[in-house]
Amino acid sequence: MPDSPPYIYILSSDEPLLKKDRSDELMTAARKLLPDAQYLIFTEGDFKAAGGPANLTLLENELRDPGLFGGDRILKLYFKDYDATAAQVLSCLARYFRPGIFAIIDLPRLNASFVKLAPKEISDKPNKRADSKNTAIANLKYLGAILEIMYPPSGAQLTRFIGERCAKAGFTIDKNTAALLSALNEGNLSAIDQALQLMALNAKQGAITPEDLDTYFIEDSRFSAFEFTEALLSGQGLRALNILHAVTASGSGGAAANLPLIIGRLDTCLNLIVKLRTQRTNDRDAQALLLKNGIVTPALKRACLQAAQGMPPELLNFLILNLKECALRHARFELTGTQELLQTMAVAVTNFGAMRYGAA
Repeated sequence: MPDSPPYIYILSSDEPLLKKDRSDELMTAARKLLPDAQYLIFTEGDFKAAGGPANLTLLENELRDPGLFGGDRILKLYFKDYDATAAQVLSCLARYFRPGIFAIIDLPRLNASFVKLAPKEISDKPNKRADSKNTAIANLKYLGAILEIMYPPSGAQLTRFIGERCAKAGFTIDKNTAALLSALNEGNLSAIDQALQLMALNAKQGAITPEDLDTYFIEDSRFSAFEFTEALLSGQGLRALNILHAVTASGSGGAAANLPLIIGRLDTCLNLIVKLRTQRTNDRDAQALLLKNGIVTPALKRACLQAAQGMPPELLNFLILNLKECALRHARFELTGTQELLQTMAVAVTNFGAMRYGAA
């Protein structure tokens, strides 16, 4: 086994942002270590061969022949799956690895059992099993390869992660606002990072507030399907109609994609309003109930709380009854009928007389 490990890093995760961050760090180190190295990128498509073993010619040439202008190479290998082809490529890398190579291998999340694999010396006489997934990584470990399996942060770790990303973008953020940002993006790290980058492009400075996030998400998708519920419960019938028309006529899926979102969000909020009325919760419990049900934007929170306090019972019952009919019509693929009923509901929140035209 070598006295000092070569530079082979296996980055394994289902979260692209974590791998990108680590890869950027390694690339900086590689450039300092090998300033004159050629940078080469390989993907699984470079090795696929129809009906046979992987085509390893390109990689073997770089590993075995230093070339006329120096042999230093920084190799980045991307694989969508850790399959037989990827295992053959990693076995090839282990077999022909030499000084002057810095390799970064991007893999999906591996089972933790790969961490426990013992290093295995590379055989001089490869057999049919030499390219197995376990053998390939064990051979690289024998050379000193470092396997990093990265898991996305959650809970307090995610809050800290968001704080660190904000600092990189030049912002500050408190824990509650960080939790809101996470909820708005359903914990997707790449989406969170993209939101922060867009705020930076819009010259945002200082501390990020819940109102900043509300504004950002409205501007990011002016007529989102989720805004329909907020407009409806706020009694803004005309705005709700405009949103409904925009999302059902949009090129991003239209009615087929957006009606289920509208029905689902409105159902959650109406059920929540009923609970808030019947349970007589205090403000703290009400906020916890909102968060538990995924109601995180300040505007939608306000709309639900105001509706719980002031919506006439007959209007609330009308919306609940008609939403049930909407769900039935949508289940029968009656998209036009579903949309028409939602339009009636939007009109009814500002003109109670429209309730006579709802579902029987």
